Amino acid sequence: MNMNLLIVDDEQETLMWLEEMFRCDFEYTTDVYAACSAFQALELLNKIKFDVVLTDIKMPGMDGITLFQKIKRNWPRCKVVFLTGYGKFDDMYQIFNNKDVRYLLKNEDDEVIIKTVRDSFDELQSEIEQEALQEKYRQDMERMKLWEGREFMGSLLKGELSALGKDELSEHAQKAGISVELNRKILLFLVRIDKESDQTEQPAKIYALLERANQIIRKNLPADINLYMDIVEGHWGMGLVQPKEQENDDMARVFTVVRGGIEYSQTFFERLGGRSFSVVIESTAIDCHEITGMFFRMKQIMVGGLGKEKDVIAHVEALSVRREQAEPGKTMMKIPALRAHLELCRREDFFEVLGEVGEEMLKSRSRHDFRGMQIYYSVSVLLLQFINENQLNERIAFHIGLYKLTKIDEHASWEDSLHYLYEVSDAVFRLLGNDERNLTDKALKRICDYIEEHLAQDLSLTKLAEIGGFNASYLSRLFKQVYEVTITEYIYQKRMALAAALLGTSNCKIQEVAEKTGYQYAYSFGRAFKNFYGMSPAEYREVRRKDSFSE
Repeated sequence: MNMNLLIVDDEQETLMWLEEMFRCDFEYTTDVYAACSAFQALELLNKIKFDVVLTDIKMPGMDGITLFQKIKRNWPRCKVVFLTGYGKFDDMYQIFNNKDVRYLLKNEDDEVIIKTVRDSFDELQSEIEQEALQEKYRQDMERMKLWEGREFMGSLLKGELSALGKDELSEHAQKAGISVELNRKILLFLVRIDKESDQTEQPAKIYALLERANQIIRKNLPADINLYMDIVEGHWGMGLVQPKEQENDDMARVFTVVRGGIEYSQTFFERLGGRSFSVVIESTAIDCHEITGMFFRMKQIMVGGLGKEKDVIAHVEALSVRREQAEPGKTMMKIPALRAHLELCRREDFFEVLGEVGEEMLKSRSRHDFRGMQIYYSVSVLLLQFINENQLNERIAFHIGLYKLTKIDEHASWEDSLHYLYEVSDAVFRLLGNDERNLTDKALKRICDYIEEHLAQDLSLTKLAEIGGFNASYLSRLFKQVYEVTITEYIYQKRMALAAALLGTSNCKIQEVAEKTGYQYAYSFGRAFKNFYGMSPAEYREVRRKDSFSE
């Protein structure tokens, strides 16, 4: 699980000292953020999951005690360490006995401050482990209960309730025991129990695992969030979320805290039973009548985008593999899967789906049957888009002509039309060869490109996870597997390489080089540079100039 630390202090020198200390001397892999006021801290707390906050008590505008109360609204598990320059703790009486609070003086040694923060992180991890054990015991003693409202949600996903208005639909949902208000905006997420192998598992076992995942997710969300979860099919469950109070309808915050709560839940779930689950989540609020379309869009990403990846939280906007609104019709719902199988070079899966779609097309009674033409043009446009986007136009011309893709009258029969789609698809796969075109590879390349282009800016793991479209923990693990270094080490190497180039080939001042490589202060840059190259920036520049002169 990715761990984040937030430091809050209105004294600039103190803030710089603490930030530098935890960035350079803290042994845990932690993203460190800094805020010079409680208000700036709140902006970060509404965007990022924080595990520990180190904050001053006496601050203008909003003191640390008030900030603590707001921290707990978003992140109830967060630990808070109060750092003050005063010897008396009169302000602490309100929260003196709170188990999530520690406090110490600013004049304490660096080692004491670091140890206190380290203890807070350790305590959080210990609590997760203990609660996981308690949850396992409770779940072993209780029988799983059926979710109320499953029949209603099944009808909704099948499109059987599309004629109902929002208010009428919401009224029916409340009668069915569904806790969210369907006449208001909602966020949607899809949960999948990750398979351990290709062997089929007993439905009862999967159902029990989904129930456990649902309960854990519910427990890790703030109290002001409405949640309804339903087991929809196979290995999948679906969740609907919204703020309990309509006036607090800040869906950006809801998305952030739900995604953070799911990340906690993944850790609990894995420690409870050794299994993992993955989630596709949407950050854009939708109406109740959009649930069906969004469900099939997420399902497509889960099947075609994530494949067999495990323990992932994928963001719909960043990883969407389809180009159009999903449809509830059985045949047309299969069309987007063809795009996914092309993206992932799954030849066998592609032709299996094309065969199923083609069978429906062959049922057309005449050459002008609307249903047949809809299927044919959906597939042909998909193929054309893929060929154009991947610049296969010139190469595929040596294998087959493409003019028939947009001219259905060129085919003598529906059988001839289907055979032609098979030939074009076969030519595409032959051109692709063994090229691995999966979404995770693309996400990692997108992240590396972003790092190269933004070395002077914020490159925290949380930020890069947003760029890639995955949760931070999964991205950190995946990056290390692929590149054999952590993201932090990779960024460090890139920044030092840029620094060396600037020092050797430009007249930039040391402070300018520091800023161009992501360091706010020259002394921080100097220490990092010396650790990497074994000499100070000034010494390195002098050596490079001597070498250049001697040449």
